[in-house]
Amino acid sequence: MIKKKYLSFLTLVILVISTFNSYSQVVYTPVESRVYNFLERLSLKGIIDFNNEVLPKSRKKIAEHLTEAKEKMHLLNDLEKSDLQWYEEEYSYEMKSEKERWYLINYTDSVYVLRVSPFGGYGISGTGKNNGHTRWPGVTFYFTYSEWFGGSFQYVDYGEFGDNVDKDKNFSIRTGHFIKTAPDGIEFSDVKGSINFNWDWGSISLIKDYTMWGHGKFGNLILSDKAASFPQIRFIFEPYEWLRFYYIHGWLNSLVYDSSFFQYNNINSSEPFLMKKYIDKYIAINMLTISPWKWFDLSVGNSFVYSGDLRPEAFIPFMYYKVMDHNTGREGLNDGNGIIFFDMAAKYPETFLFYTTFVIDVLNVRDILDGNWKTSWFGYTAGAKKTDLFIENLDLTIEYTRTDPWLYKNEDETTTYEHLNYSLGHWLGQNADQLRIQLDYSFIRGLRFSLFNQFIRKGGLKDIALAYSGGSREKFLYRPLRKDFIMGINCEYEPLHDLFIQAEYIYSDISDEDPDRTELWMLGEKNSYAFTVRYGL
Repeated sequence: MIKKKYLSFLTLVILVISTFNSYSQVVYTPVESRVYNFLERLSLKGIIDFNNEVLPKSRKKIAEHLTEAKEKMHLLNDLEKSDLQWYEEEYSYEMKSEKERWYLINYTDSVYVLRVSPFGGYGISGTGKNNGHTRWPGVTFYFTYSEWFGGSFQYVDYGEFGDNVDKDKNFSIRTGHFIKTAPDGIEFSDVKGSINFNWDWGSISLIKDYTMWGHGKFGNLILSDKAASFPQIRFIFEPYEWLRFYYIHGWLNSLVYDSSFFQYNNINSSEPFLMKKYIDKYIAINMLTISPWKWFDLSVGNSFVYSGDLRPEAFIPFMYYKVMDHNTGREGLNDGNGIIFFDMAAKYPETFLFYTTFVIDVLNVRDILDGNWKTSWFGYTAGAKKTDLFIENLDLTIEYTRTDPWLYKNEDETTTYEHLNYSLGHWLGQNADQLRIQLDYSFIRGLRFSLFNQFIRKGGLKDIALAYSGGSREKFLYRPLRKDFIMGINCEYEPLHDLFIQAEYIYSDISDEDPDRTELWMLGEKNSYAFTVRYGL
């Protein structure tokens, strides 16, 4: 029998399929695709109307924007025209174009589309006297049936080896995974998949993939790809160009054992195997975006991380989750961790972008009125971008992010704003700040140079119980303090669709007052390099 907790989702899918007769297939383009930066540049120049408060976008939606740009070809410079022709090959089916790129398997008939590609890469790197290499084989495909169904799948097996392997990735924007130890390194896998339905004004998906919410070029406060992908029900509601609504209910991993479900397997063996279960953990999150003008987007939303039993009210997309624990009893098994957030982006004047994100984890109004801000936990990002700075195709981005002590944390470790112990929000986590300045330049199609300078500070990480006991109200960036100064250049070239050649040099100067927090090979002044060849997104 089908469990009751799945009936609501199945019922919703059936209603969607039976109610709407006008469908167009949905397959999502990965969040790391270059096409998003291309569309944003055209949007900042007033050529198209593109919003990116939530990524990824569907191939169909991206094709619509590319078609809009094609109709205004006379407004594009030479490099942008070349990029547009390149992406027309990538989205040829959606744009109904005869131009098409290569796939390992490429099948199309009157109702069915299948695209299969290899996925993999190899890279070498060095930091000071420490060296290593990485490899990742895999496969990816997507398919559509008729005009009402789309799906995708990707599997990649990663291995990182050498004496410069960053196992925990606690101070890296790179995604953190559940790893296993291998000879001279680590190994882990990444699996993504989706089934998607959509209609004229929205879509619904059962999906395991990465998603980014809010504006941030070097980290996202609301939702990011720092934590590994997790299964989720995703609902997007777009009835008008000026009104958009997003909702996710996701299944997370708490990595906290539920001892009541421990049991031995193969008990007749000389060494019975003890099977363990993690406490169930979930997230419900929504966001409403309003665009009163084409150049201005304002978003507001809230999230709720909870554990234990599935809560029916978490499946109401437009719920105010922050106060759900008021109806179940605080400090009970059904308690949760709520966050409120705001996001704003202004594309004005032309070629400029100004953006900010503000998240509120804990808000104590009485203490704020008394001048005490330490009992409230905030985080914010403020950034600006200028396209065509001085010369064509030179972009400048400046971004600052700050996170208060205890942000994303909770006294109940099963309801922290984390998946597999990695932040669902900004990769820096709590009690930190970051300033990054970056120049991006292209002069031929597919080749991009990035020059960047980054300053990071990370404070202490004391026991979360101190934040609730009343005995400790730590100030921002309390000790022990880690400081990072990073300066580097990155060059990436895409000579063929999905084939990337990347080289990077970084100078870093890292110090840490906590002797156990940072691996020794990272500390001090270091020169680092990396060279990578990969195929696939």
